[in-house]
Amino acid sequence: MDLGAAYGMPQVEVFHCRGFADAQSIVLAVREQRTVVLQLDQLQPVEAQRVVDFVSGAIHALEGQSERLGETTFLFAPADVRLSST
Repeated sequence: MDLGAAYGMPQVEVFHCRGFADAQSIVLAVREQRTVVLQLDQLQPVEAQRVVDFVSGAIHALEGQSERLGETTFLFAPADVRLSST
């Protein structure tokens, strides 16, 4: 049993995306109130762009937030998480 989830603590998942098929799992994680760090360094640029476009659109529809952290790294968060840049 995950005690963090049991006590309502925020969760962060790191996804190492291996293909477009992983995109749905990323969206479901955010829908379940988990923040996701997405690593796309294992994908070709065209496929990585497809994943980012799909996930970004879905997160926008869920009123969540996204942030590009690096060349192939993105953060997706549910609506109740505040993101701030410094």
